[in-house]
Amino acid sequence: MNEIEILKKLASNLTERKSIAALSNYEVLCNNISFSHDLLEKGLNYLRYIVYEFKNKLINDSVRFEYQSDKDLSPFVSIVPRLLSNDLEVINKLSLHTIPDVRDNINESNVEELHRGFIEYNNLVTATRQLVDSLVTDSYQMQLLDPKEFNYHVLLSLNSFDKYATKSLRQGLFNDDVKDALNEFRNLSFRDWKNSSITKCQHLSFANKVDFLFSELNRNTPEDDFFREEIKNLFKFSSEFTHIGYISTFFTSESGSQPIFGGDKSPYLPSTENFSELKYQILETCINFIFKIYVPSIKFCVDKMVLENESKSIVECLDNLIKMLDYGIKTRNNNYYFFVCSSLIGSDNTIELPCICGHINKWKPPHDNSDLFCIGCGSSYNIMAMDGDPGYIITSNGPARVIGSSAPDFKDLPFSKQQELMQKVAELKKSSKDN
Repeated sequence: MNEIEILKKLASNLTERKSIAALSNYEVLCNNISFSHDLLEKGLNYLRYIVYEFKNKLINDSVRFEYQSDKDLSPFVSIVPRLLSNDLEVINKLSLHTIPDVRDNINESNVEELHRGFIEYNNLVTATRQLVDSLVTDSYQMQLLDPKEFNYHVLLSLNSFDKYATKSLRQGLFNDDVKDALNEFRNLSFRDWKNSSITKCQHLSFANKVDFLFSELNRNTPEDDFFREEIKNLFKFSSEFTHIGYISTFFTSESGSQPIFGGDKSPYLPSTENFSELKYQILETCINFIFKIYVPSIKFCVDKMVLENESKSIVECLDNLIKMLDYGIKTRNNNYYFFVCSSLIGSDNTIELPCICGHINKWKPPHDNSDLFCIGCGSSYNIMAMDGDPGYIITSNGPARVIGSSAPDFKDLPFSKQQELMQKVAELKKSSKDN
């Protein structure tokens, strides 16, 4: 084909959009999004706790010799917590844009409320682009902890920011020290920015940084290679939306009326399903990146900066976070169930959830589901609300006391009552085997 033939084909496709297709099960997508979003929220809350503990270690001078206050690398003691705080905000932004659809009171007369167009797509995918870009860049910095590498990326950012910043913004950010550093950077020729006496960048592109991270973390299996390309492809895909490319705007533009599909909970539109399919795929990819690359990079940084006897508890928590996210992605199901009197949930009472690891977790009002994980071991929980005062629930693993019930703990029951309950457990197991 010549250039005119190509031009005609593109013109035809960009002006005559095909009929909208919905190729996935919307109900299943909603359930998967709900679970994955819940998992991301739990991971985010756990990460907040870990970052807080890490900051405390750095503040209390539990750092290795080269990062102590009179040493050249001491600025990283304040820099790394700032990077992590920024990352928490970026992850939280993605969480806000991946909330499951609210379908209460949706019917055929107002189903258009579920339409997803340019604004929704752009917000979701821009938040995704910001997450993968920020977390890759900050993982890269935490792996290196190199003054010249950090100088390059921050001075490059400051140089761009300063070009259009208002007087108020500049006044609030650019003190004399920053101005001096920026002037030093601007005195360099452009070709020297990436390799000078004050700056360096060994891996300029996003793809180069991704390759470096996977290599440093020994992620070199065929499965890792596939995921590495997935991250690069997500970055390219999200860049198309962030930069308002031809295809992204064309795809998300209005295309006339849409058929209304029926559902168990409510009707929905093809654009609703299309958007949900992308949302779920983004959630899965980003959660995978967080526990495969980002959290291990934090571990690397902790080991590098914090004294060995002080870093153990943080590293254990990071390992627990990795396990929690990995297990959640693999099983799409929570680990443990707690039976709780429904009257307690939403009350002003703090509910104690004793984990199998021995840690007592405090589920505080307003009893948000994103807090349902164990700080001790990283396990994830589901709550089964029970009406009334049921006492015990007989399960295949034994009698479980309903939290908030007036019944005593099983170990405090008279021996005869314990035997009675255990007999019921045995009958349940026998019945299960017979069936």
